[in-house]
Parts: sequence; structure tokens; C-alpha cells
Amino acid sequence: MNEYIFYTAEGHTQPPRCDKEVDNCQILGKAFGEDEIMAKKILLKDNPWIENCGFDPKRIIVAQLFNLS
Repeated sequence: MNEYIFYTAEGHTQPPRCDKEVDNCQILGKAFGEDEIMAKKILLKDNPWIENCGFDPKRIIVAQLFNLS
């Protein structure tokens, strides 16, 4: 099984010492799967808040994680 991290460029955050909104990438979570498609299905199934909060699954970016130890 491979491990993947999922993130999006949708949304923004508010920094601690500023009233401005900052555009940034947001980590949505990690999931294991045979490939990135299966891992994404598992991520969305296990984390319904992602779609419930309005994040577009088609805009989710994925990267495979590697353990170098």
C-alpha cells in the first residue's frame, strides 16, 4: 500500500496577528491505497467534512509520500 497526502489551494486562513485573509494551500488529510485514485476514494469516504465544507474533489491535489528510513 502506498501513502498519499491530499491538499487544495481552495480557501484561505486568517493569520494570528492580522485581520486579512491569506490565500494558501490547505492539507485535507492522508490516506493509504494501491494508487492515488483508491486513496482519494478512501480519504473522501472517511472524511465527509471535506465535501460538506464545500471543497471540490476535482480540485484536490495529491502527492505520494515516501518513507526514506
